Amino acid sequence: MTEPLMDRRRAGELLREADCPEEFIQRFLAALELAPAEELLCMLRCQRCRQLERVHEEQRKLDGLDRLRYELEKLCREKSRRGEGDGGC
Repeated sequence: MTEPLMDRRRAGELLREADCPEEFIQRFLAALELAPAEELLCMLRCQRCRQLERVHEEQRKLDGLDRLRYELEKLCREKSRRGEGDGGC
């Protein structure tokens, strides 16, 4: 049997810290015993892409909130200038 490329416990810790799904962690740890480094790297690249897409989805949501906040702040400033402020802005 060949020696694993890295310690399973440490690899699992790092994957959990990165908030990888448990299913991926288990597949990766199983592959760590037998798969060549190139396959492990491919697995990590794919997981990184999936997680980066989640980051982008959250950024789009934040952009929507920022756009709404900007529009409301702009409306409040316009009302203030016209003296229509009712204390809510």
